[in-house]
Amino acid sequence: MSNFLLEVLVEEIPARFQAGAIAEFEKLMTAEFDRQRISYSDVRSFISPRRIVFSADLGEKTQDFQEEKKGPQITASAEVIGKFLKANGVTRENCFEKTIDKKTFLFLAMHHAAKNTSDCLAEIIKKSISSLSWKKSMHWGSHQMHFVRPIRNILAVFGGKVVDFSFDEIGLKSTNQTFGHRFLAPAAFSVQNTEDYLRKLKENFVVVDRELRRRIVLDEIKSIERKYGISVVVSEDLMNEVVGLVEYPVVLMGKVPSKFMKLPEEAIITPMKVHQRYFPTRDKDGKLAPYFVFVANNSTLDSGQTIISGNERVLNARLADALFFFETDLQKPLDSHLDSLKKITFNVKLGSVFDRIQRVTNLCRFAAAELKNQNSFIDESTEDLLVRIATLAKCDLSTSMVYEFTELQGIMGAHYARIQGENPEVCTAIREQYLQGDELSSPISAFYSLVDKIELITSFFAIGKEPTGSKDPFALRRAAISILKIIKKYDIKADLEKLSKKAFDQLPGSDLNPKTVERVIAFIMERFKVLLKDDGIDHDIILSLINSSSDVLLIYQKSAILNEIMKTPKGERLMLGCKRAKNIIGSNASTEVSRLLLSEDEEKTLFSKINELETQLSEIERQESDICEQFEKELEACVGMEEYVSDFFDKVLVNSEDQVVKQNRLNMLTKLVQLFSKVVP
Repeated sequence: MSNFLLEVLVEEIPARFQAGAIAEFEKLMTAEFDRQRISYSDVRSFISPRRIVFSADLGEKTQDFQEEKKGPQITASAEVIGKFLKANGVTRENCFEKTIDKKTFLFLAMHHAAKNTSDCLAEIIKKSISSLSWKKSMHWGSHQMHFVRPIRNILAVFGGKVVDFSFDEIGLKSTNQTFGHRFLAPAAFSVQNTEDYLRKLKENFVVVDRELRRRIVLDEIKSIERKYGISVVVSEDLMNEVVGLVEYPVVLMGKVPSKFMKLPEEAIITPMKVHQRYFPTRDKDGKLAPYFVFVANNSTLDSGQTIISGNERVLNARLADALFFFETDLQKPLDSHLDSLKKITFNVKLGSVFDRIQRVTNLCRFAAAELKNQNSFIDESTEDLLVRIATLAKCDLSTSMVYEFTELQGIMGAHYARIQGENPEVCTAIREQYLQGDELSSPISAFYSLVDKIELITSFFAIGKEPTGSKDPFALRRAAISILKIIKKYDIKADLEKLSKKAFDQLPGSDLNPKTVERVIAFIMERFKVLLKDDGIDHDIILSLINSSSDVLLIYQKSAILNEIMKTPKGERLMLGCKRAKNIIGSNASTEVSRLLLSEDEEKTLFSKINELETQLSEIERQESDICEQFEKELEACVGMEEYVSDFFDKVLVNSEDQVVKQNRLNMLTKLVQLFSKVVP
């Protein structure tokens, strides 16, 4: 076998595309090797901002093999058959017939003689490069081929020799040369194989292995942490981006002037991470430290001091802006921004952000009054808290800080509210308003979020903006899931249909969809089915629970009880027995059973136990006031029937030759199914 090396040199590839691209490129190359019967081993692939690299050891020749090529049916028109024959350069006599699934097709036996691997590589390379898919691509110059960025060079070497070909679509010819680091070693150099390539790249300040770059960055970060007694906050998403931005990682640390440290943490971290791709640091107590760590793609003779100074200047300028905005925003109360929200359009048909705040505020009042007696955390002060939250929640949208740093919406509002003396519950709810349901930290925060999201979903459904297919521009699916998670986490009993109806009644305009509320509830329930399935609930049970009630909390509670009881061996056997009974009885509706026709001990026992179960269920319903406790006792009573149901099916033939006996047994099973369906519809 001989070594094969391919490098596609391009302008900078966006970091977010790199991991997927190199995995796909390796699959494309190896798939072509398989198709052309080229043996390969020691496959390696690498990617950097400027290089897509593939390497493998390949057999010198392809394998000799036979292939059967399927053609049209023999009954096809002469034109269709003629096209097949012409495309393959054969006559009808060269084909044979083969029957598949009672249809007869023409087949062509094709012999592929072994050939030199080097003669196949040009086609494989061009096809793989052209087939590589990108979420966004471009074409350059007068070339029509699309790629993520312009391709500047193609290095292709097999067995130490250039794989000679021209790629006319991009105006390039293959070579055995490449280039080093754009700034540190831009000169061209030639390579003979993969090991020679990797060695020379290293000498020319390029680390082409993505994982090696990651290890270098992490090792340097650990060294800084030990040296300065700080911890560097390394997030996976930022690390993935950073290693995709550099070919020669140099880890450095800069300092943040103390005057900026009085800013809220998020106002310092956001410019660092989001805008500059810097890693924040914390001291031993977990507080934000006045340093930042970054990864340069260059080195200087002064140990990076020039680079550090430049990055400090850039960050300081952003933090100076943030400090100015912060101090300016604090000069007036948060609620004074309400008037400014009248100028911000929420939606052309739904009015301004201010209009929406009024609707959510009214819905909060309505919800607090409606649900006061059903939820223990709602008391006399809850309505005032909810109204205050609704009033202030979106006010920071018109602040200078959020206008400049949009990622801080909600977060800055919470800081301003806290500094200006608002109730801590109000501050928490403002901060958490954009979080998912199971991320919320208090019942009040969760309750406001639920009201806000049901209003959001109802509003967009009313104007015909519900999600379609994979498109969900207003994140309504996420909002629906959040509502469901809120109800589960905080045991909130809420009539979603009533809340949606109130939200709908407040909307402006006369051309609103009259079936909005019905569609909103159906939409939420579809999301609910997925969540219940993820909890391991049986599909049939999910449908029965959702079809029998729209009370989300009750369905959650019942599903938890079902999971606990019906997932036991006895419960699972009972479910199978009941499904079997349903299948047997079909459309039978009669429940009249004659004792005189019961001849087998097992059917006599089952009939007796069915009557006992009927009495027991009536007694439980009469005694229990709590729905969940009633459901649990009813379910346990049903599970107690398992051994009698199993014995009946093991020993008794329902479809007796005596039609009267058969009908009597069907009626008994119908009564059993009806009793069980009262518990689990």
